[in-house]
Amino acid sequence: MSDDTFGFSAARKTTAEKLRAIRPADTAPTAPELAKVDAVGDSLGFKTREDSRGRTLHRRKREIGPTVAINTRAPERVAEPFVRFCEDHRFSYWEGIEELMKRAKVD
Repeated sequence: MSDDTFGFSAARKTTAEKLRAIRPADTAPTAPELAKVDAVGDSLGFKTREDSRGRTLHRRKREIGPTVAINTRAPERVAEPFVRFCEDHRFSYWEGIEELMKRAKVD
């Protein structure tokens, strides 16, 4: 009885030969012209994230300090208006809770 009961050794050898045949390119690929890339992006509605001086624009990250995870189940009659409130005011959930606490004068 052979070591290759199911007949996979031929496929395994072929794959190994294919992998051994892979060689890195002799030269590095040429970089595309960025002006052309930007033009195509503009035509598709994409806007650059770089300012006119070539710097990348970064979104402001809020430093919130130490956090505590709060997991809760809420009835739909409470959760849906809360989520809508947060979406309307572009709040994250914790910002929405904070805003409601301010309005209720809770310290």
